[in-house]
Amino acid sequence: MKEFKDYYLILNVVETADAVEIKKNYRKLALEFHPDHNRGAPEAEEKFKGITEAYGVLIDPVKRRKYDRFRRDHLSGARSGNSGFSYSQEEIFENMFRDGFARDIFEELNREFQNRGFRSGQSFFGPLFFGSVGGLGRVLSMIPGPIGAIGRGLRIAHMVGASIMAINSMRQKSNPPHESEPKNPESGNPGLFDFLKGSIPLAQSSSKPLDFNYSITIPHEEIIKGVQKMIRYQCDGKSEAVLVKIPPNFSHGGRLRLSGKGRKENDQQGDLILTVYSESK
Repeated sequence: MKEFKDYYLILNVVETADAVEIKKNYRKLALEFHPDHNRGAPEAEEKFKGITEAYGVLIDPVKRRKYDRFRRDHLSGARSGNSGFSYSQEEIFENMFRDGFARDIFEELNREFQNRGFRSGQSFFGPLFFGSVGGLGRVLSMIPGPIGAIGRGLRIAHMVGASIMAINSMRQKSNPPHESEPKNPESGNPGLFDFLKGSIPLAQSSSKPLDFNYSITIPHEEIIKGVQKMIRYQCDGKSEAVLVKIPPNFSHGGRLRLSGKGRKENDQQGDLILTVYSESK
């Protein structure tokens, strides 16, 4: 059974708190419990991760709804097996960055940490949140750049099943630069991120060379009823956004082809191949 944690108590917010209040309290606590602000207090790092876990659940409407059922069952003494809330801390962190829920707050915190002389950036957040997740942590450690690189790296890892062996194989085939060469995305020598971000096909895809594969996970009720979603993704180093209409009763793992939204080369442009997964009830 999932261990119970009172995320409302951890973030010091009421059950009816809105996203603004949740974000405000998380920001305050994140500054208070940054490990560099609590040198000599090893428990501060776990506290920092704990409040981040709470934020990751309460800021995500789907997870919050499931958690509220889980919490009500726990507090009433009922069995909590049917709440649907069974996320691990690592899964919560991964979803935050991959699905974009953390982007704005961590960009803000990154600036605050830098102003205070605290560790910041991908080199701080990556190992802190993902250093123990095997290949995923190693993938992130190789991706330079700001906070956004964490999310892009997680989407990349998600598309290839978080397999470090698959990534190593692709690096060998692409003749990557020597480790001593610069890996800054702004430089002329592409690093791992530059190679991966626009060129990883899904295993079962029949896409063309310029097509770009991307996947999203949406609530089960949206799969049933149909929904319009604004999809944001990185392609050829640029941020792209497109409004997608997902029809009712769409198949789990089904694909949509969005014409002209893929990679561009000379006067040709590929399509975006969007794979849609249903989050379990």
